[in-house]
Amino acid sequence: MVQEDDPPVDPVFKTSLRELKWIFVIWLVHFVWVVGYCYAFGYPAPETELITVIGMPSWAFWGVFVPWISATVVSSWFALTQIEDHDLTDSLPATVTSHSDTQRGNES
Repeated sequence: MVQEDDPPVDPVFKTSLRELKWIFVIWLVHFVWVVGYCYAFGYPAPETELITVIGMPSWAFWGVFVPWISATVVSSWFALTQIEDHDLTDSLPATVTSHSDTQRGNES
């Protein structure tokens, strides 16, 4: 709940929060994919024949390798196109900065 005397939310914080939510969703989707697929297909019955894709068991290819490539592509796209760079403003007042510079000068 926002009260009238609450300071405005910093735009850098809002952008960072949006990016955090997207990164968490990307991670969660790939986590569910890997764990779910490997749980379902990683332990086939002993009498079934092992199916391979590019020399890997099919469950490892579809449950580990493909999500790994997908996560890399999606994360790279997100980092290159969606993450914004912001200039951080100096949060210290000028009087504090000049006072600390004066103290350093006296120490030398």
